[in-house]
Parts: sequence; structure tokens; C-alpha cells
Amino acid sequence: MAKLRITDYLTELKTEAAGLRSACGPEVLGRVAPSRPDSTVGGILLELAREYRWAVEALFTRPVTDEDLPQPPPVTAEGTAVLDVFDQSLAAVLDAIEARGPDSPAWTWAPVEWRAEFWHRRVAVATGLARWDVQMAVGSTAPVPAALAAEAISEVFEAFLPVGARRGAHPESTGLVQLFAQDADATWFVRLREGRVALLDQPDSRTELQARAAGSASDIALALWGRLPFGICDVAGDEALLQALRVE
Repeated sequence: MAKLRITDYLTELKTEAAGLRSACGPEVLGRVAPSRPDSTVGGILLELAREYRWAVEALFTRPVTDEDLPQPPPVTAEGTAVLDVFDQSLAAVLDAIEARGPDSPAWTWAPVEWRAEFWHRRVAVATGLARWDVQMAVGSTAPVPAALAAEAISEVFEAFLPVGARRGAHPESTGLVQLFAQDADATWFVRLREGRVALLDQPDSRTELQARAAGSASDIALALWGRLPFGICDVAGDEALLQALRVE
């Protein structure tokens, strides 16, 4: 099973945010991102600003076990004001992460330990994916760094699939899947049973794989997050099982 590779999410966030921001001049805000045809560059920035605001609120709100912290309302802005809103929201979340260490208590929406580290990873992963989307829109894409991409893969199985954030319904999906991120030296074994998903530490050696995808951590992460087809990887077995792991 994959192990966490990143201890300093703040550095990853700063690096990815800088790459994202350098691709976002006023002239590209209206461009559609090919990887997200329902979104423009400006829309991606505003969506990310909303995620940052949610993280800041969660990091500074005392966690209460029986209450959720709703996501902030959509962030709206037009023209170059989009860039101002994004920059302000990014500055706020960077300050929040510096102030609230990974072991600080913090509410989360996922079935994981309520620690600030959840939000540290969440905003770093979201920023890395958004950076890739925006660079796609301007025609100069670099892969998601291997360690951050491995975190994006783990987040799918630890947070998003358990709460049902899935692309489509797959009630009949049953089988054992292996994802192997070669450049991160990380492997995930996933059991699907009638649509339910469980991440395994190590499957029984007598159990046969029904599907396998091998490739760079970036390609696997981008496929799971719906940015690329799984065909970008070396795929064997039933690709429908891989499709059943994709998240929104």
C-alpha cells in the first residue's frame, strides 16, 4: 500500500500555486480548460478560492462532533477582480496553514481523523490539479509532481470515495484492482464488491487481479480525477473497474 510521502504540504501548495498563478493573466480568464470543458480558467480560480475559504474556516473553527461546517457560498467576481479574489484567498489559506500545524484539531467532511493535516493535503492537491487544468487551457502543461500526485491518489480512497463523491453509479462493479505509480514507488490495492470500495493493505496472494493500471503517479491521479482517460496508463484486465474508481 502507498505511504504518505509529503510532510510539508505548505511548500507543495506554494509551488503549485505559483505555477498556477503564472499561467493566469487577464487575457486567459475566459478560456475553457480542455480537461474541464464545463469550466473556464476564471471559474477554476473562483472554485479554488472557495475551497481555500472553507479550509480557513475549518482550520480556525473548534471541531464539534455533531455539526458539519458547510461549504462557503460560491465565490463571484468578474474580469481582473477574479485574480484579486484568488490572490486574497490564497494568502489567507497560506497564513492559516502556517498558524495551524498538521496535528491541530480541525473538522473534516471525510471519515478520517479530525486533524488540520486533512486540509493541508486537500488544498495542496486541489491546487495541483487546478494548476494542471489551467496550464492545459494555455497549452503548456507539466505533470503533477510524483509525491503530490501520490497524495491525490490516496485522497481518492481515504476521503472522496467513502463519502460517495463518485463519477456515475457502478452497482455491479466487483473485483480486485491494482494501481501502481512507478515513479512514486507506490501501490494501491482496491477491492470492489457490488459497487462498494475498500482499500487493502495487501491482498491475499492467492487472489487474482481483475484490473491493473501502471504509469506515472501524475497520470494515475489525473485519470482518477477525470482529467485523462485510463488509456494514458498501461492497463490490463477489466477497464470498467478502473472507471468505477473515478471521482468528481
